Amino acid sequence: MPSQSQKGFTLIELLVVIAIIALLIGIILPSLGKARATAQAAICMTQVRSLGIAHTLYADANDGNFVDAGLAHGGIADIPNSWPVLLADYTEDGVAIRSPVDRSPFWSVEDGGEFDGLRFEDALRRVRDGETSGLGEIARWTSYGLNNYTTRSVSPSPDETYDAQKRIERPYATVHWLMMTFGETAATQDFARTDHVHAEDWGAAPGGMIPLRASLEAQVNAHGGKPGDWSAKATYGYLDGHAAIEKFEDVYESFEKNRFDPRIAD
Repeated sequence: MPSQSQKGFTLIELLVVIAIIALLIGIILPSLGKARATAQAAICMTQVRSLGIAHTLYADANDGNFVDAGLAHGGIADIPNSWPVLLADYTEDGVAIRSPVDRSPFWSVEDGGEFDGLRFEDALRRVRDGETSGLGEIARWTSYGLNNYTTRSVSPSPDETYDAQKRIERPYATVHWLMMTFGETAATQDFARTDHVHAEDWGAAPGGMIPLRASLEAQVNAHGGKPGDWSAKATYGYLDGHAAIEKFEDVYESFEKNRFDPRIAD
């Protein structure tokens, strides 16, 4: 009876198989990355829309007045007057909302960050128990912040505030929410635990440097691009309740043309 030889893979065949697998991985991984980024952007917009809904409920219950900013730069806080605390009763799950792309090290250690500071949940509980001072240094509470033009305490024009519905002519064009800087560099750390930006300062930078100046306070490239690019993308929420992923150049061109100053937003 003739012997039967077992045929195995040759080296060339094995290399061809490996090459095909590598090619498939190279095709699939970018697609998976894009799908993941799209899903994260959708979640981020949903979170900002939910903030818009909560804020509308708050304004309706407070004669049309908007929430204020209470978390100053560097973690100094007027906690009872911060917008996360003010909106807490108008949402089902609280408002310490974290974007899925937020990698800030200033989240508390319990929340996966590196900072030993007061968590939002703990601060809210203590405020509701009657504690309004001596609460200590805060950690990062949320990925999102206010356009300071729409606040009272940090408005750039305290004699002409835009902190109420009746004072906004074009709510569909006026930014209310944006993404706060993650604070990953020394230059951006002061605003990583803040609940607002100072948009009036951005236009003071030379024209080509405006996006980079804004990136010291806001994470303008949270959904793509570089901090200093006009094409950097992030989530923005408007006073009419809608939210969108937009390029920085779509929301801010100059001090005279932007969607932060309610007087010129269009």
